[in-house]
Amino acid sequence: MRLHHQRHFHSILLVLFILGAACSPQPIVQDTPSTPTDVQVVATPVPTLALRPIDTPTVIASPTPAPTTTNQSGEQNVDVYRAPDGTSGVSRTVNALAPFKIVGRTPDNVWIQVAYDDGLSGWIIVTAFAPRLIDSSILDAAPVVDVLQLTPSAEPPGILATVSAASGGLRLRRLPDTASTVLFNLPAGSELTVNGRTLDSAWALVKMAEGYIGWVNSSYLEIAGDWSMVPGIENPEPAPYVEIPPPLGAPSVASGITGGARQIFLRGQALGNRANVFTKVGDSLTDTPYFLRYFVNGYNLRDYGYLLPVLQYFSAATALDNISFGSTSRASRASWSTFSVIDPAISDPTACQPGETPLACEYRTVKPAVALIMIGSNDAPAFPSSTYEANMRRIIETSIEMGVVPVLSTLPPRADYNDNIIAYNQVIANLSSTYGVPLWDLYSAVVGLPNQGHGGDGIHLSIPPNAPASTTDFSAENLKYGTTMRNLTALQMLDTVWRQVMY
Repeated sequence: MRLHHQRHFHSILLVLFILGAACSPQPIVQDTPSTPTDVQVVATPVPTLALRPIDTPTVIASPTPAPTTTNQSGEQNVDVYRAPDGTSGVSRTVNALAPFKIVGRTPDNVWIQVAYDDGLSGWIIVTAFAPRLIDSSILDAAPVVDVLQLTPSAEPPGILATVSAASGGLRLRRLPDTASTVLFNLPAGSELTVNGRTLDSAWALVKMAEGYIGWVNSSYLEIAGDWSMVPGIENPEPAPYVEIPPPLGAPSVASGITGGARQIFLRGQALGNRANVFTKVGDSLTDTPYFLRYFVNGYNLRDYGYLLPVLQYFSAATALDNISFGSTSRASRASWSTFSVIDPAISDPTACQPGETPLACEYRTVKPAVALIMIGSNDAPAFPSSTYEANMRRIIETSIEMGVVPVLSTLPPRADYNDNIIAYNQVIANLSSTYGVPLWDLYSAVVGLPNQGHGGDGIHLSIPPNAPASTTDFSAENLKYGTTMRNLTALQMLDTVWRQVMY
């Protein structure tokens, strides 16, 4: 299995398989994407909430040079770093012949600070360029930068713009060219900052609210400012790959990501399951407009912009009646228990085969790669944990047999039967370890919220004001409510499984 940071660097590339816009119910019509397309039993305790630090680059005075790469045409490319340090992260990769100005250097002349025509700057290794490309007198004349006092270079202020409502949506590309790589699909109404333009003003270099950068067709922008003040770029460079880190204190809910999940995924692909589709298994906590569905209409990721690639990836195809986020599931109904999911007598007779359980019917008709499974709140008043475990085993084994990665969510607190909920959650954690499938610790994420994350009835998750729109707006205030926190952690689980299992 590949390491997480390796997958993270290439996350934007995976978006190339996206078919449609992430959150606009309208079809995208203006420069938008064309149709692409035996385990050891180990009892594991339910994990507690952990903090995820921001990946802050470290500036050092004597870095180790990073290797350059060569593109298919044979021209040499070079990585541009955020700081004079090989661990600081690559902000862009450019052709070595692209024009730049030397605006600074380290005291040992190992690194030079460069500025490009589009206003963005960074650091490169001097040896990354043949000596003939850098005049020694120019290098000597560049000011020495005190790396101990170094601060990130400022970005151009830019002007504000909005994707036109009439456009229906817009493609964000790596280069100002309709043949260039599509990075993201921007819904109508998306707010952007314009930092540059081509000399003919046909394309604009923009930055999304989440922090991602790329080129868009300027004809479909509503500009709030003086367009003439946007700097023209004579030799446009590819937009840099941007890595958005999780915010400090972001919930940490994922565990149990093992090779077992990878093997299930590969089995599913061989069976014809669709990699960019997921489904849901549950009761009234899942069969509700407050769980994931509003992502179809809109969202505000705020400090969690790093989740945008996975949101768009799973918005590429429809499940049955909508994209995965907005779809209902034949394996999820209000008042259901674990017995219901595996009871063929209550399957949808219009879609399911005789003797087929609701779970197997959902998997057969939708062909998902992943299932978000949270069920048991209605079992808690009546059944011991041994009965719950037996039913959960059937659910997990059906998933494995049909090549669907089961993501097992712990149950949120329930005011009147919480001791049983805690016992069930231990079963869920143990089964995650037994079968080698992902564990989503929702309980730990919501138990510290006001009223333990549930509403007035002590069972259902609390709902923020202005729901359902507020359930996909990750503001600090909205994340005090159980439904919004569940939506955030669901995206985090999908992101983890996507990067670490579905490669």
